[in-house]
Amino acid sequence: MIRSRAAVWSLAACAVAALALQSAADERETGPRQARAPRRRLTRREFEHSLRDLLDLPGLTVRDMLPEDGRAHGFDRCADSLDVSPVHVAAWHDAAGFALRAATVREAAPPRPVVARLLPGGQEVFKLALLEGDAVFLRAGRYDVDALPLVRGPLPHPLSYYEGIGLFPYPHSVGVFRRQGPTDHFALFFTTFTAPRTGRYRLAISVWSFRWNKGTVERPPAPEAVTLHANDRLLATLDAPPLEPRTHVVEAWLEAGEKLLFTAASLPPARVYERPGRAAEYVGPGVAIDRVDVEGPLYDTWPPAGHRLLYGSTPAPDVKQVLAAFLGRAFRRPAGSAEIAAYAGLVARRLKAGDPPDAALRAAEQAALCAPEFLSLGGPPGPLDDWQLAARLASFLWDSLPDDRLATLRDPAVLRAEVDRLLDDPKSRRFVEHFLDEWLDLRDIDATTPDATLHPEFSPHLRDSMLAETRAFFTELLARDLPAAALVSADFALVNQRLAGHYGLDGASGIHGVALRRVPLPPGSPRGGLLGQASVLKVTANGTVTSPVKRGAWVLREILDDPPEPPPPNVPAVDADVRGSVSIREQLAAHAADSSCAACHADIDPPGFALENFDVIGGWRDTYRLLASGPDAPGAAAGGPIDASGTLADGRPFGSFAEFRALLAADPRRLARTLARQLVVYATGADGGAADRLELDAIVDRAAAGDHGVRTLVHEVVMSRLFLEQ
Repeated sequence: MIRSRAAVWSLAACAVAALALQSAADERETGPRQARAPRRRLTRREFEHSLRDLLDLPGLTVRDMLPEDGRAHGFDRCADSLDVSPVHVAAWHDAAGFALRAATVREAAPPRPVVARLLPGGQEVFKLALLEGDAVFLRAGRYDVDALPLVRGPLPHPLSYYEGIGLFPYPHSVGVFRRQGPTDHFALFFTTFTAPRTGRYRLAISVWSFRWNKGTVERPPAPEAVTLHANDRLLATLDAPPLEPRTHVVEAWLEAGEKLLFTAASLPPARVYERPGRAAEYVGPGVAIDRVDVEGPLYDTWPPAGHRLLYGSTPAPDVKQVLAAFLGRAFRRPAGSAEIAAYAGLVARRLKAGDPPDAALRAAEQAALCAPEFLSLGGPPGPLDDWQLAARLASFLWDSLPDDRLATLRDPAVLRAEVDRLLDDPKSRRFVEHFLDEWLDLRDIDATTPDATLHPEFSPHLRDSMLAETRAFFTELLARDLPAAALVSADFALVNQRLAGHYGLDGASGIHGVALRRVPLPPGSPRGGLLGQASVLKVTANGTVTSPVKRGAWVLREILDDPPEPPPPNVPAVDADVRGSVSIREQLAAHAADSSCAACHADIDPPGFALENFDVIGGWRDTYRLLASGPDAPGAAAGGPIDASGTLADGRPFGSFAEFRALLAADPRRLARTLARQLVVYATGADGGAADRLELDAIVDRAAAGDHGVRTLVHEVVMSRLFLEQ
């Protein structure tokens, strides 16, 4: 890549700064380790969120420009695994430059927003779907036979012919019969609109659902779900109510050049164009889309806040004053006079070299965003000062920089109040998502794709609902300060229409729409707590079979804080036989007959067996679902019965998942201690050593008066020595 002289200079400045980070990393490896939690660099998520908040760019996306973060002790926030390399240096430099350019505006007044109405019948891919029979013309709630007779087979002319005779753009509604399946491409883009520039847009989409019966539009029994994407980024999941159009208004951040994509998310991947009679003979659900209105980009102030931070609010700003404000926000503390002078000197050199004033300022600010003061968290061993404590707290609960209100946190009353304020702020969703992604391995939700033959009910909408459930569940525990024991034994679930059907909940027919709601569970339901949630059950299985070993090890590691020893080298994995000739219990029994394997499997296998009633996407099963063989294959067939019984390593037996869960819930202190340790590692970036065990016990003891409430545990972690000291 050919870089300008200024870019090469800026990259060199970043490299010098990164050497300081690497030196700190080397010292961790070779020097005395006096600090419990060594100084560490930002993760990709923290880097992105920090730039978003610093530059007032709420939808900025730079995470994928950076190398993947390493992981240690179950998290990507530990100093042990966050290295620094020349690849990181170049990536930080480029990502910072991208963000600074995105925050820069050139116009003296805000550009006039684009206002456009997008009709589905005017888009190329919708036109093709209409001519093939995967979509239909709708007007006033019924099929528009005046536009085109029902499609029964291939039409005699290409698309250009129908455009030429005036059929397109079609001015009314379009009804869609299918979503994209795992092995096809059915992407309904709005091809007539491209975001002209990066920013915030207001999108208004009108949709409704229907049942199609060979040309007749009928009322469906329940709403359908649709999604709106920007390219492949999910913007919103929305309800399409039966026969009654609903207009949803979505505030979304669009990158310049992105297009909008519509998906009938809850529909099956039915290829109507491959069926006899096509739309004229099809019977099934459908979603109608009337229009999408677009307005944007929209601005609250001009110039935007990020631009004012970078360049000041006057045409000829004081460089040192601008840099003092920028460095103070970026470095999470007031910048010293020597620091301001050093960066002002960089600006002066760039001006002397011929850079325009804005480019010279931006070059210095880009170098600051590659400096250890921005890229790293922590300090010397000992108690954190107010600025360091604010930085750690914001990193913990916002994945970002502190705001201007975080100060004087050494006062316990103030600190407790600030923890509540940060948790109640919408930015705490970042903590919930990041913490659960790492602790529960939800980051691996897409690591496997369920076999379409065995599990045709799986869909992206179900996958999104799975993740939303676990995040909403943990948020509910936080908001209501519910006991940590609810992690395994809650008497409620947060479900939407899709999950209620997937879980077979009594009364599921009354749970409509895409919104998650808290519903009480009937006695004996397996769905209370994490172990009954489809997201957890999916990430602990592969796409075809479940593994008691994988699930058992996960329960020991993440729920009981008792990780098993790694398997000996050269020991093959044990996977279920999808044809059912040998049961997984028989395979594991033979495997554990080896004395070198027996001891570990006595610990690992029982929790895994307890979860065997859940299939790879979290559905309940009483028998295995196997690949069929014979003349009618491929397909699914019923296998042998599930045996979920076992005996824990301490000798306690259980006969079912419900009994196993009751054994876990009988020790609420252990569950609370596991959660507390996970929070400490996530919050401080370091695993607890032997010296931390007493402090962890003290955290749990202090939380006992509140029944080990999840919010209380967060408070006690923050108030502990483990958090307050480096």
